[in-house]
Amino acid sequence: MRAAIPLALCVVLAHLAGRYLWFESFRRFLPERSRNRMILSFFILGALNVAFYLWIFSYPAYMIMAYKGSMVLGWIPYVLLSFYWLPRLIAQQIFVFGMQGLWIPLLHTISMFTVIHFFGGGKTPEKLYMELSFYLIYFMVSLPLSAHMFRHMVPSRQLISDKAYGYYIALLPILIASIQIPISMDEGLWTMDKLLSRLISFTIFWAFYRYVALQARDLETEVLLKSTNEVQQKAIRFFQSNMLLIQASTKQFSILRHDMRHQINILYGLISSGKSEEALHLLRSFDEHLEKTAIHPFCLNPFVNAVLSVYIVKAKDAGIPVTCRVNFPEEVPKVQEHLSFALANLLENAIRVSETQDKDKRFLHINLQTRGRQVFLSVENYYAEPVSLNEDGYPVTHRQGHGIGMTSVHHFIMSYKGFKNFTQKDGVVRFEIYFTLPDTPLDTPSA
Repeated sequence: MRAAIPLALCVVLAHLAGRYLWFESFRRFLPERSRNRMILSFFILGALNVAFYLWIFSYPAYMIMAYKGSMVLGWIPYVLLSFYWLPRLIAQQIFVFGMQGLWIPLLHTISMFTVIHFFGGGKTPEKLYMELSFYLIYFMVSLPLSAHMFRHMVPSRQLISDKAYGYYIALLPILIASIQIPISMDEGLWTMDKLLSRLISFTIFWAFYRYVALQARDLETEVLLKSTNEVQQKAIRFFQSNMLLIQASTKQFSILRHDMRHQINILYGLISSGKSEEALHLLRSFDEHLEKTAIHPFCLNPFVNAVLSVYIVKAKDAGIPVTCRVNFPEEVPKVQEHLSFALANLLENAIRVSETQDKDKRFLHINLQTRGRQVFLSVENYYAEPVSLNEDGYPVTHRQGHGIGMTSVHHFIMSYKGFKNFTQKDGVVRFEIYFTLPDTPLDTPSA
């Protein structure tokens, strides 16, 4: 029983270490408000497992098989609990679990080599305890590398979720890892010849990891190309919309000008006759008609003003109250075009999600300020649901056909060596961008 206590504790710590790698992989997809409860649930499950393992390890005749069973099958309750806390991205989770099944045996194999070399003559309980102890040591030593790899381990939606064969790809690592189960579950303790075959798991792990990494890089290139095309089309659309606003205003002003001389004659007659109330009413109607013909400039810069004119009208048509504070130079070649594309993407996203919220909670705040060469842009709106972020801290969507806009915003920030800040508090979503105007405008792509 004395040997069962440290063995049970080490087994549970090994399983919790695996949950940490899962957490690193899916951290950005987990709602912050439920993370503490999720972590607590894993520790409660671990505490229950400690009691269970104390019982099965208390029988010396079955200790080896109990130990191997706990290593091969003990992770299943933790995986099911992971599915509970993250019920979406199931295929991605299966893939990551399979990759853990290739990475973790490598660390176990190294620890087994260590035990065989230094403690070959020890008793079985001591060997099992030492193997797990060395595994935890190697896990901690390799944690910076493994955490980095598993943060980039989640396959893209285009590779998994959007493909008919996505689940087949997701199952490949875990199927390959399961090949080692018969070898791991034999009755004897480890031997050097059996351990050598387990080292191939690292080669398979590295091949899958590089595949996911290269696929992500190719996808980023593809998305940038799509983003460039989409931004160009969007630029054409909002300049067309701005032109329609100008044409509508010009047409209304033309009609008003046509009637103005006749109305002025009527005004003279009313004033001459002493009918001041009727004259004031006519002047007020003049003001109302003139207001309808006006296109209010939000900014002296024509590119930024065109974007604001189109999207503020779009927001108001959707029943979204808008406040706008803008101070941006009248002429900043290159930068003004690129900033306009980024601003258009932020406003389009804000309006799209605001339309899904209750009407009494909708709002859109736009703030663009320039002080010297420093520029600050913020777009603020209401969104009740928790927003998922990607590894770079940008909002992500799981709706097919969306998400390219944030790639364009990211490319703008990188091009101008700026930085961003995204916050969500009490439903208020705020996206901020800080950057410096270059001395000589950059010749960057419009994506």
